Amino acid sequence: MDGNARHSSKDGLVSGKRLRVYPWLIGAALWGVWAGEVLTRQGWQSGLGPILGSDFITLYGAGLLYRHHPTRLYDPMFQAQIQAMLIAPTPYPGLNPFISPPYVAMACGLLTLLPLKSAFVLWNGLTLAWTLHAAAGLRKLLPEDVRQAASALPPIPVLLLSFFPFVAGWRVGQNHGLTLWLATWLLISSQAGRPALAGLIAGLMLYKPQFVIGFLILWITWKELRALAAFGAMASLWLGLSLLSGGGPLYGEYLARSSLLLSLPWVEGFPAFALITPYGLLATLLPSEAQPALQAASALGLLLMGLGLARIAAPLRNLPWEQQAPAWMLALLYPLLAFPYALLHDLMLLAPILALWAAARPSPRWLRTAIGVYLGGLFMPFLGALTRLALPSLLPIGVLIAMAREGLLQPNLRRTPPPWPGF
Repeated sequence: MDGNARHSSKDGLVSGKRLRVYPWLIGAALWGVWAGEVLTRQGWQSGLGPILGSDFITLYGAGLLYRHHPTRLYDPMFQAQIQAMLIAPTPYPGLNPFISPPYVAMACGLLTLLPLKSAFVLWNGLTLAWTLHAAAGLRKLLPEDVRQAASALPPIPVLLLSFFPFVAGWRVGQNHGLTLWLATWLLISSQAGRPALAGLIAGLMLYKPQFVIGFLILWITWKELRALAAFGAMASLWLGLSLLSGGGPLYGEYLARSSLLLSLPWVEGFPAFALITPYGLLATLLPSEAQPALQAASALGLLLMGLGLARIAAPLRNLPWEQQAPAWMLALLYPLLAFPYALLHDLMLLAPILALWAAARPSPRWLRTAIGVYLGGLFMPFLGALTRLALPSLLPIGVLIAMAREGLLQPNLRRTPPPWPGF
């Protein structure tokens, strides 16, 4: 940065002091609100009104149904009864439907070995541990000169734990901490030249199958058979265990009900403003009559973006890992751009994308993009709630545009030293 830019940066909104202090203040405010919700709760109803751990209750209820009434797993009325029973006498406002594959309900059955409250506390503890370990992994992805330059920024754990999508996922008991952890260590395994381990980790991520597709496109394009074989083995284990435990007949019902995901933005009471996909944004802009056209456009986008990812990745096959970083970044972005359904807490996947960018080509645009993601994750959900638009979906789109403007979508990427220590 030249002298004028450096002086403007120090005196302006994006000064080094502000960047170091603001995440601590934002985190303190967000966690203070959450603590207030818990301290003023009435049963499972928080002091602000919503149910605490609502998504966890859905997963826990699905685990109970899979263990004791598997044929009713996708019965909406039965799901609603189980969820209401679990938090009684706290009234449960409606239904939070379970729409994941049957093997996810099978895995959730392990949670039901503990009482609901104990399982929720354990899950939150694991989420915190996964996130902190992922933070260590994200730092490990960075070259030494970038780590030294990043010492002027807040610590990675502070940035992650004060990121509003993390807090939003935490309060409802989502699995975003596990997703971030698996995605981060998949990248580290690939960086270390251990594709089989990366494939196994991708197989563990099958509780959200759409998050794996980008990695599979890379491995198919690069003919990385070890990763594909390990992924296939883990996927077979998921499927095999669910079939052996009697979940086989549920797959037809799951596929029949999977279309519910596409209509959720128009369902009364669904927080469509929390969607982070282009499909979600368009769905909140258009009436329900546009759903067939949006579905067709989504399917076409899924195909074209997959082909685009393969085309960008192909010339990077035999390059050093740092030069393959743009392909990995796009693989992480792919489910947020091409698939219809992803929610606010899934923005945690932008953290490893930004870490890869810093490793490949640290630059002022990287810093501006990271700040935009962090602040956008805080303000976009509230603006979206006011306008009833899925405004958080602009963040993955913005990251893609910033990557293109930085030249990260071009082959033969050349790394430059970080120019932003001291701001």
